[in-house]
Amino acid sequence: MNISMKPDFLSIIISRKDIEAGDISGALSSLMQLLNPEAAIRYCEKVDIGVHGYDDDPRELNEFPEVRDFINRLDEKFPYWCYFLSKRAGGLGFIFSCFCPPYLTPESREGIWLESIGEYLMRRGFPAMNHLCEAAGCSESEIERMTNRVMEYITTAVDRSEP
Repeated sequence: MNISMKPDFLSIIISRKDIEAGDISGALSSLMQLLNPEAAIRYCEKVDIGVHGYDDDPRELNEFPEVRDFINRLDEKFPYWCYFLSKRAGGLGFIFSCFCPPYLTPESREGIWLESIGEYLMRRGFPAMNHLCEAAGCSESEIERMTNRVMEYITTAVDRSEP
């Protein structure tokens, strides 16, 4: 696990070693630090997450069962991606892709990807985001704008044919 903190942005990189070991403790420990009130306000939409160690394999990260399992297990403990992850970086798309079936064709991607992500957002993503927004004192209009940024991010990812 590699963490790069800058005053205005946080990058979390998960190693292949942790993924293959199924050890979410390092990533979870880093992510849980974001839940303190000061950090939650400071890093709202200012975090990116990625994986290192799969660069030599042509498959997409969500095509690795161990990556999908790791992210799903991490999500069980930390479902706050919509609140913390930047809508200008690739981490949110990566996380969302792990909740979808792998090996989608371009033709099936739009419908299946949107359906899978829509279900996730309604069940876990938006309730977790709303919970943190309320704890951070966000107004209803701020919550609505954040929701719209998530939806725009998803739509843009589909339009580019890349989750």
